[in-house]
Amino acid sequence: MTKTEVITFRSPHSKRELRRRFGNVSKGLNNLIQREIGAQQPRDWREILDRPVGPRVPDKIYDLCMRPE
Repeated sequence: MTKTEVITFRSPHSKRELRRRFGNVSKGLNNLIQREIGAQQPRDWREILDRPVGPRVPDKIYDLCMRPE
């Protein structure tokens, strides 16, 4: 049994244009979603912790954001 979800979206492009570019739009979207979901997902939570940390925010800016109002 396959579980499916219905997803709707509003495109700035016409349905005709989407069909011309993708053929079966649903199939194209499903392939795109599967490609993005399947792309290098961590196999273990430790892989997430081993990722490089992004840029550090200066303490002055952090204090401004975290200061209670």
